[in-house]
Amino acid sequence: MLTDGVKITSSSGEAIGAYLAKPAIASAPIVVIAQEIFGITPFIKGVVDWLVDAGFGCVCPDLYWRQAPNIELDANIPSEREQALTLFRNFDMEAGVDDLKCTIEYARALPFSNGRVAVVGYCLGGALAFDVAALSLADCAVGYYGVGLEKKISRVPAISRPAMFHMGTQDHYVTAESSSTLDEHFGKNKNVSLHWYSAGHSFVRSSSPNFDQAATTLANARTLELLATLKDAT
Repeated sequence: MLTDGVKITSSSGEAIGAYLAKPAIASAPIVVIAQEIFGITPFIKGVVDWLVDAGFGCVCPDLYWRQAPNIELDANIPSEREQALTLFRNFDMEAGVDDLKCTIEYARALPFSNGRVAVVGYCLGGALAFDVAALSLADCAVGYYGVGLEKKISRVPAISRPAMFHMGTQDHYVTAESSSTLDEHFGKNKNVSLHWYSAGHSFVRSSSPNFDQAATTLANARTLELLATLKDAT
């Protein structure tokens, strides 16, 4: 369930439910988490725990609030996985980016925020993290195995703030041609770092058959290194 009483106002004036975690210190950067296609699941809440332990606050907006509010699906149950894929196919990416924009503004204004905000996204959220980076909505952005990044390649030059992307060389959503395209275009922007791991899609989720501990440890260490740059900001 989403945190009781936590609501973010959308651009249309409607309420977006959210999962909120305060930092352990009085003032800290806030990380906005962009969910996988399965909703705000135990995995996403585990990401929150990890980041709070590392000295950040977190906000996870319910990006499915228009389609299926508060939904939580299990990737390992075939019927729920198919439901998640249907939600993903029908998801309005532009509306999702707008919801993240509202969440970023909400996060900056929190009483325990130091005014700096990052976006970290997974799968669907990884693609949204790219969009956030291309629009310079957050101070930095991190995407894990974002789907369809090769379709957004024309927007790479617009990324003007630090952005990091973690991808698996065995990700079934990424063809050899796509990986070459990403390498070529991402490498032309000094604000962007692209890291490849010998792993499949969803390699940082422990419940995934593609889970890879070594890749997860390395990717998360790189993410924390980038996020740490927001701690010293005034």
